[in-house]
Amino acid sequence: MTFFSFFTNYLECLCFLVYFIALRIYYRKNKLAAIKQLSIYYLLITLLQLYGTVEVKFLKAGNVWVYDTVAVLTAAFISHHFYRLLESPRKKTTVVALFCIYLMYAVIHHATMEGRRLFDSIGYSILSASIAIYVFMFFHQMLQKVTAASILKDFNFWLASGYLFYFIGSFFIFVSFYYFTMLVIENPKREETRLLTALWGLHNVLLFISASSFLIGCLWIDSRKKLESS
Repeated sequence: MTFFSFFTNYLECLCFLVYFIALRIYYRKNKLAAIKQLSIYYLLITLLQLYGTVEVKFLKAGNVWVYDTVAVLTAAFISHHFYRLLESPRKKTTVVALFCIYLMYAVIHHATMEGRRLFDSIGYSILSASIAIYVFMFFHQMLQKVTAASILKDFNFWLASGYLFYFIGSFFIFVSFYYFTMLVIENPKREETRLLTALWGLHNVLLFISASSFLIGCLWIDSRKKLESS
């Protein structure tokens, strides 16, 4: 297996597993319902992505349905997390509105879709933009409530920072992915197909950086608490 194959086919599943491990580390000493729910979400999509990878590489079947399912789960779980996290009624309403917009799009898209099923890059673009907005609202809330406590000890700061990096970057990747997908459909040359695959590899690298930074944050919080209790 080449590095290119690893980055484009297997790294994504590994990233979701890293997120799950980080959440379990934090959950050991902070048994909060929100952390448990995020753990369930990342476990589910890790298993889905693993099955999707097996389906493509060994069963030679399509896995678009896996990404469709992951998108709906992502919209539901992450929207719910930020809805609980944000305090302003206006911010909560924004989360509900963006979630409903994505959900309506997903229902209409799948109800009217004809022909060959393709990766829903437009849906993922909407989802990425929505979550980036959630994060900006969260940081705005933090700036309005500045305290003497270090933000580096805040679990949600690390989570939101990783999300901001990934979802802003992935938004532009998903928009580009749609453009290149149309090119490949119209003229399926090997060079263009490989470029499309490389673009997905870049997406996976962004996801890996996001997951790794979150894991580092959870380990740092855990180490600080051990030092303070000793």
